[in-house]
Amino acid sequence: MGFYAALLFLTRIPLPQMKLDENKIASALPFFPVAGAVIGGFLTLIHVLGEAILPKQVLAGIVVIMNIIITGGMHLDGFADTLDGLFCFGDREKKLIVMKDSRIGAYGVIGLISVLLLKYLLISSLSKAYLIPALIGFPVLSRWMMTFAIVFYPYAREKGLGKAFAGQGLAAFVIAAIFALLINYVTLKMEGIIIVLGVFLSGLLFNHYMFGQFGGMTGDTYGALNEFCEVMALLMFSILSFRIG
Repeated sequence: MGFYAALLFLTRIPLPQMKLDENKIASALPFFPVAGAVIGGFLTLIHVLGEAILPKQVLAGIVVIMNIIITGGMHLDGFADTLDGLFCFGDREKKLIVMKDSRIGAYGVIGLISVLLLKYLLISSLSKAYLIPALIGFPVLSRWMMTFAIVFYPYAREKGLGKAFAGQGLAAFVIAAIFALLINYVTLKMEGIIIVLGVFLSGLLFNHYMFGQFGGMTGDTYGALNEFCEVMALLMFSILSFRIG
């Protein structure tokens, strides 16, 4: 049930729907990385089907767009809202208010363009040896880091969708970590573990910065964390691809 709830919560894959109450949403948390692996599996399938007929750069763009379609762009929305809040130059309360505004500001637009461009460039830079591990691994690691933020950082708002995860214990994060480590070890052996550690450290710094700015996490900052960690994971895969493969 938790895995299915994670797919319904994190993707727009057309599956039979069920009502996601707070208990079902909370049960999904340990399976966030597995849902990420499903997303990565779809992206890998798209790349495998297209590589015989499309240039590498075109295919990289399609993969970026399909990632948005599969997830419904929910994390990009949170990333844009977070940037608008961060750069409104107000106090903590004003930042939280700006983040709730449904209108997107200049900083949100700049952030969206930047993050999509970085993903495109990083995916198109990958060598064949690292391409499939990267396409599977980057959605896994970013969703795993969301479980870290949910478990170890307080929720900054009194209400909100992220409130459903309040009170989740260490076990949820440990299970998610095991999934993340196993998936990346299977695809890239010890290099995959190095990337896991690198994404964890960068995500830890990002979470600490968000906590300092907002006094906790929100649904928007979870989305921002996901986008940040996707880029960081792809960057690390790209570095390995350039240096080794």
